[in-house]
Amino acid sequence: PALESAREALAAQPLQKLPVANRLIWEPYTGQVSSDGTLGWLTGGYVSLNQAQQDVVAQGAYFSVWKRQPNGTWRVWLDEGIRLPRIWQDASPFRVAPDPDSGALGDAGETIDAAESSVSASADAWRARLAAAVRLHTDGVMPLAGRDAVVSSPRGAAALTYSVLRTEVAASGDLAIALGAFEETAGARRLRGTWVRVWKRDIGGRWRIVFQTESGR
Repeated sequence: PALESAREALAAQPLQKLPVANRLIWEPYTGQVSSDGTLGWLTGGYVSLNQAQQDVVAQGAYFSVWKRQPNGTWRVWLDEGIRLPRIWQDASPFRVAPDPDSGALGDAGETIDAAESSVSASADAWRARLAAAVRLHTDGVMPLAGRDAVVSSPRGAAALTYSVLRTEVAASGDLAIALGAFEETAGARRLRGTWVRVWKRDIGGRWRIVFQTESGR
């Protein structure tokens, strides 16, 4: 009798209608495309909205890498994102990310793997490779825009150990994506996470970091 009563009670409960009540809303804010039009990236804000109660249940910044297919269509190759402490209020309208300023490290013949090796080995090299208009996105922190803001932040002073898992370079050789894992020692704690970097060549052909997103920590 008890089991039958339980079945009847469950049967009387209406099932939640699909799709679920939360709605994901996002909008691109900035990004770039390689000169040959085969590789690009976008970032912007997102919110997850409970449609029944009209409450924001989550907010953050997304990041996506797009690759053009042989038939000419664009497909998402990588999708990442971070959570933010509040809604990214000024994440519109869209504007193309600026080209990097000229750097002093590297040369026009440097490979993206060599550039990654240099920043993996030295925090100073990472800071020196940051473009003037670089963006840095890290979990739980509002986006940082500009080299001065990044370098003067707690993250800019941290020493991370990077390991590269994969790099992807446009056929035109002017835009590249690198991704991997990081580790940071903070006192007795070891903080770990993943990262994605966007590199673009400056007017002299040197690789510069124009965007980086990190999650985990």
